[in-house]
Amino acid sequence: AQSSGPSGEAPAFTVAFQGEKGAYSEAAIFDLLGREAVRPVSFPSFDEAFAAASSRRTDLLMVPIENSLGGTIHANCDLQLQHSLFIIAEHDFRVRHCLTALPGTKTEELTKIISHPQALAQCDTYIQNLGIAKEAAYDTAGSAKLISEGSLKGVAAICSEIAATYYGLDILDKGIEDDPNNYTRFLLLRTAPVRIPPGVKCKTSIAFSLENMAGALFKALSVFALRDIDLSKIESRPCKPDVMDRLERLFWGMGGSMLMGNRQFRVEAPTQAGEPSQKRQRLANGSSHYR
Repeated sequence: AQSSGPSGEAPAFTVAFQGEKGAYSEAAIFDLLGREAVRPVSFPSFDEAFAAASSRRTDLLMVPIENSLGGTIHANCDLQLQHSLFIIAEHDFRVRHCLTALPGTKTEELTKIISHPQALAQCDTYIQNLGIAKEAAYDTAGSAKLISEGSLKGVAAICSEIAATYYGLDILDKGIEDDPNNYTRFLLLRTAPVRIPPGVKCKTSIAFSLENMAGALFKALSVFALRDIDLSKIESRPCKPDVMDRLERLFWGMGGSMLMGNRQFRVEAPTQAGEPSQKRQRLANGSSHYR
């Protein structure tokens, strides 16, 4: 469903995300889609956010899939397959952590810093230099919310700039992460695939399962190599029975042949949407075991 945008002139697309209002996922939504035509909808867990998008209670879903420091978020890879959602865009979001506290608080007055464990780890050197105790909380934006609602004096939160704005906190310092190369790759998902016009560069993500036999993965990857298609990433995941059932039903619906095996692979390939139709047809004919 869509609702009226802030200006009342255009419909606002609802976008599900996990976390409290002000989470980095919400910041990524605004960074990619702007603020005028979207209405972010927060959910406590990734499971609930995926369920909302797959049941079309929201139009879109924004989820983190990989962090340059923490690696792949495998749970979201699995949830995407379980809910059969399609990737329609990706966005590399630069994570900039802020040190925030109640208005009027000075850094030397702080006795504790709270945030999500990953955010604390990414700012560990900064925190050690301050010599302040740290404590894990359930969420970065949630930490700011706890300080604001509880009027916690002497306590700071590591969160996004928009979280500080939402909860009325002062920003004591910005860019406090130890490594400036801190990016999170987000995926924008929905229930229907997107049609890419010819000539537009795009990336294709494929999940597939193989029969347990010698050389199966080598033969599968040769489909790409023989057509000069570069792969940017490949991962192997345990294949849960319910995921395999969904993959097999979807694949049969696309006219595929029998899927067998107990390992699930996920590959990403940068592709050119405007490649000759003959080459695209060869790829389709030669990759009957792919979703």
